[in-house]
Amino acid sequence: MNILVYAGPDASPPSLNGALSSLRALLVPNYAVQSVTSRSLSAHPWAATCSLLVLPSLLPRATSSSGLSLESNSGPALTPPAAKEIQNYVVGGGRLLVLGTGLRVDSRRTNTTLSLASQFAGITILNNVPQGTSGDPKLTIEDPDTRLSFSLAAADTQKSAASQLTVTVQPLEGTIIDGLLCDGEIDLSNVENPETKGLETLAHVECAATATPAGCHAHIGRGSAAFWSVHLECPLTNDKDDRARLALLRQTLERLRLRLPESIPEHPPRPLPQILTAAPWRMGVVEDILSALGITSLSEPFELKDSNDTFRIHAHTDAARVIADLRAAARAMGDDPASWTAKHVVAYTGNALPPSDLAPRFDIARYYDELKHARQEHALPDSYPRANGTITSTQTLLDKNTRLLSTLPPPLLSLASAQLAGRGRGSNVWLTPPGCLSFSLLLRVPLAALPAPKIVFVQYLFALAVAEACRAPGVLGGDRTGERVRIKWPNDLYAITPDGERKKIGGILVNTSFGAGKADIVVGCGLNVLSAPPITSLAQLLPASAPRPTLERTLAAVMARFERMWAEFVRGRGSFAPFMDLYLERWLHSDQLVTLTTLTPPREVRIVGITPDHGLLRTLPEREPAFGGMGGGGGGGGGLEFIDLQPDGNSFDLMAGLIKTKT
Repeated sequence: MNILVYAGPDASPPSLNGALSSLRALLVPNYAVQSVTSRSLSAHPWAATCSLLVLPSLLPRATSSSGLSLESNSGPALTPPAAKEIQNYVVGGGRLLVLGTGLRVDSRRTNTTLSLASQFAGITILNNVPQGTSGDPKLTIEDPDTRLSFSLAAADTQKSAASQLTVTVQPLEGTIIDGLLCDGEIDLSNVENPETKGLETLAHVECAATATPAGCHAHIGRGSAAFWSVHLECPLTNDKDDRARLALLRQTLERLRLRLPESIPEHPPRPLPQILTAAPWRMGVVEDILSALGITSLSEPFELKDSNDTFRIHAHTDAARVIADLRAAARAMGDDPASWTAKHVVAYTGNALPPSDLAPRFDIARYYDELKHARQEHALPDSYPRANGTITSTQTLLDKNTRLLSTLPPPLLSLASAQLAGRGRGSNVWLTPPGCLSFSLLLRVPLAALPAPKIVFVQYLFALAVAEACRAPGVLGGDRTGERVRIKWPNDLYAITPDGERKKIGGILVNTSFGAGKADIVVGCGLNVLSAPPITSLAQLLPASAPRPTLERTLAAVMARFERMWAEFVRGRGSFAPFMDLYLERWLHSDQLVTLTTLTPPREVRIVGITPDHGLLRTLPEREPAFGGMGGGGGGGGGLEFIDLQPDGNSFDLMAGLIKTKT
């Protein structure tokens, strides 16, 4: 699940950066913390996978902190359509955290000059602001049940610095945090008996005269929100005060019913070396890889500079020293993965395998045993070297390093036991918490054997292999539990929980490079196998008394099934026909009715399948219109006109029954 932090041009940069850093420190690996723009809020289906929306301190609408128009830079400032989606999200059961922002709560809607459409959305752009603030006003969210309106104000950019106030935290008796910056105040004076309206004061600002609220919690519709006028997101120079600040922010997140990791690591996670190994029954594979990279000796570390990364490759006899050096240097590394310039690889030649303490989250020897057993079940020939380790992103390792990509002999599997900056579809982030499989598979195929237009089916083929692997004995089994894992077109894996909810448990990302009559295909996959709540995983689908699947057995089941499917797929020159019936049995969408908002006016269409030539989503309008081919071409026999859709250019929220145009 995602924590989305608003990052439009009207978001205060210090507040935004502080929010991203502090929330990641408290919430990773349970949640992926990423930024979101106003355009994404208004046009993309973000709400279904959002556990918390965060608004940092907002600047006035006229200009950004750099003096530029807020309609430039990173897109538009917070717009009425985006505000409408925020209102719908919170009232519908979502959670909102507002930081460093003045707030006024009124017991009825404030009169505005907004358009009728915006008023119906429950959003108002105010002509007045909470006391103690100046600058342009921002937005109001209204509770349809209590009729309370929560009016947010923009930060006062006329001040040289925000007022420094001392905050007394009520939940922690006697705890005082000095030096917190404050923008505006929390004004509850217009609400009689706020406690009876579900308003809870979280802390007070100590003033000479009286204590005023610094933060409050409120129920809004089926959702909830926490508002802070102080900058809980911004670090303090005093260590004691900063620990108290993080503790108060942690309490706020728990009050919003997020599940936080039990402890915060003393130092943020940083990448350890990749471990390059080969199956014990495949002699000379690692040596062949080193030779392909031009490495004749590892008596000294070999440095390989590529387009995205610099790699330092070490002999496995130096593994303990390399890991110790990296752990010692970890605290000096910055937060940006791009700054982790040198990626270290330990190569285990001679079919040696690393000790378990070098890869504690994944038993390499056990994986090879499971892989050998699974491949024997499917009567497959020997293959598959592999790499393992903690890396910035399995996908980036392969597809962003052109020399490595073109030189490594396929098939090669790269597994991240703890991924720190994984990439999903579009701008999505995929983290690898404990219990999650995250890996990339490098394939290479001549275009004479697999025509380029057929490569779109690789993501469908791999999704099918994962869905089938989940039904394997020792994973979930082929009974009703295994049937709960389904494919969401085009590249997601969902679980139908015992209470009927549909929860994302995995995703697939395929990148392709062409050259010299061949295609290098990198298939990236993340699958939650043993992850603990709030992350949904395969293990949670099983009865409490059932044995848990293992990462090693699950990955072996995926690789064996995909190897068999891939061989048949290439033999058929990319024909998906042998897999189509099974794919449609395993996906979520047969005969699903959705609203296609890419048309004016929007139309209801029914999903009937995917096209066999280009893998587009095929839909049929509920009533037979005299048009077709929108978003990817259409046509049909018998007087039927299909509407075929492709993921590029469209945003699919099939769980909510909507298909939107990307903007």
